[in-house]
Amino acid sequence: MVHPLLPLFVFLGAVLLEIFGFAWVGGAVGALATVALVVITAAIGLWIFRLQGVAHWQRMQQMLQRGELPALGLLEGWLLMLAAVLLVVPGFFSDAAGFLLLVPPLRAALATWLLKRRSVWVAAARRGGPDASDTIEGEYRQRQDDDTGRLDDHRDR
Repeated sequence: MVHPLLPLFVFLGAVLLEIFGFAWVGGAVGALATVALVVITAAIGLWIFRLQGVAHWQRMQQMLQRGELPALGLLEGWLLMLAAVLLVVPGFFSDAAGFLLLVPPLRAALATWLLKRRSVWVAAARRGGPDASDTIEGEYRQRQDDDTGRLDDHRDR
């Protein structure tokens, strides 16, 4: 069971890590150079994202035209968008994570791993008990209301 405050602690940890990164880099190269590095890495990362995004979109269209199910491609597309968000967020550690997601083999490996994990979750959720099935048994009968003469549907559950 995951603690309900875990996402808050992870977020705060990430913010503190980015602040530490700014202080460390700023102490080494100066404040102006630190700001310039953040802007330059965001611009380069978004440019690479744009190039890869267009190429990825074209591959997805080709897969759909061939009648293939692009589950892995869709997940990779989401990871590309996450990379763009991480590159726009100011910080060196988020930029590093964003650049890692822009590396196609790493992104494909992560997407494959996530897809395998998801299929395990779906299989576990679909598996009920030993007698689980998609059939719901019940009775159905139609009665006529004596006062109005209308048919009244009743389902016994």
